[in-house]
Amino acid sequence: MVSFLPTLGRAIWVLLGGILFTHLGSYMLLPFFAIILSSEKGLSLGNTGLVLGAGSIAFLIGSLLGGILSDRLGRKLTMVGGLLIRAVGLFGFIWGYSFLTLLATNLVAGIGGGIYAPGAKAGIAALAKEGTKTTAFSYRGIAANIGVTLGPLLGTYLLTKSSTVLFAGAATVYLILAVAHLLLLERECIGKDCPQVERGGIRQILSDRPFLLFSIVTIFVWALFTQFTLSLPLRAEQLATSRSIGLIWTTTSLLVILFQGSVTRFFSKHLHPLSTMAVGMALIGTGLGSVALSSSFWHLLGSAVLFTLGEMFVMPTSDSIVSDLAKPERIGSYFGVSAFVFGAGEALGNIAGGQLMQTAVSLNYLNLPWLLFAGLGLLLSGIYFLLSRWQPLAKPLTSELERQAERSAAPIRRKQKT
Repeated sequence: MVSFLPTLGRAIWVLLGGILFTHLGSYMLLPFFAIILSSEKGLSLGNTGLVLGAGSIAFLIGSLLGGILSDRLGRKLTMVGGLLIRAVGLFGFIWGYSFLTLLATNLVAGIGGGIYAPGAKAGIAALAKEGTKTTAFSYRGIAANIGVTLGPLLGTYLLTKSSTVLFAGAATVYLILAVAHLLLLERECIGKDCPQVERGGIRQILSDRPFLLFSIVTIFVWALFTQFTLSLPLRAEQLATSRSIGLIWTTTSLLVILFQGSVTRFFSKHLHPLSTMAVGMALIGTGLGSVALSSSFWHLLGSAVLFTLGEMFVMPTSDSIVSDLAKPERIGSYFGVSAFVFGAGEALGNIAGGQLMQTAVSLNYLNLPWLLFAGLGLLLSGIYFLLSRWQPLAKPLTSELERQAERSAAPIRRKQKT
């Protein structure tokens, strides 16, 4: 089994371990968070929503801050700081009971998570050897899904003890990760050895037209992604199969864990990254659209599998594209903006998806959201196909097959020159 693993280097494996355990720590809490806030902490449903929303907004702010800090202070220190801030926030839930205290606590936890995220992706991009970047990001997806799968199981066990044990357990995960990153990762530079990054980096990134256009389109990709966790459970409830929705999550996570590496090896060799995005969005759109035809749990499971196959194309490729478009000295800031784009798409998807489902019920036409989701997925697929013909964006991005051809041609050109 080990022989099939790519040689990525110790630092990347440490970062992948960080991805796994940050998702483990998050998903230990996520299924139970709202319940604890409302039933145990005594918050109203409205205030519970405000606390949860504050954490999401804080994550967005933290991701922009984390990108800038990782370029200025180095990825290692920024990630360690983010993990420690996240741990402090989670410990705060043990003693917090008033609305304002819980709101402040989740703001701290959200900012810490946001500060950590860009440095982890930037580290994978910067440290991956030539030809292994997309593979490394595919393993990031595998690591995340292992955490997503195991987190709720561990959280369920700890919650049988008490919510205090649950919050302490999640916070301890982040503390241990902070120590592991501090001890196992080398700092990129020290003091005057660090590259001097000019101020106004975010403004310069937003003037990068290819990256900006890719980011704008990708907002709608993440908005569609959100429907898997928002609208699909609502559809399951309409079909009276909501009790089995957890099985869909487990099945799709296992699919990513088992097959992401193989899928990535195939498309990274044969498809341009933007063409890969086009194929992935066609699969995601078709998967969501097929929900309109569902009449049982097994139909929903089939739609989810098709959606997940598209996810395997899109997730590692989008990170690899950001890495290829980024200026090396600002790679953290690029991933900070990318994390912000993800959060903005998630917010858009939650708002629009909820409104669409409500409208569909009011009109007594339950298939409406899924037909619109399918149309948007296919539209985005077409947009990515057109972007693959736009040289300012497509030229900096090459498939692994093209990289291999370029490396093979280099010695021949050198011989011809001599």
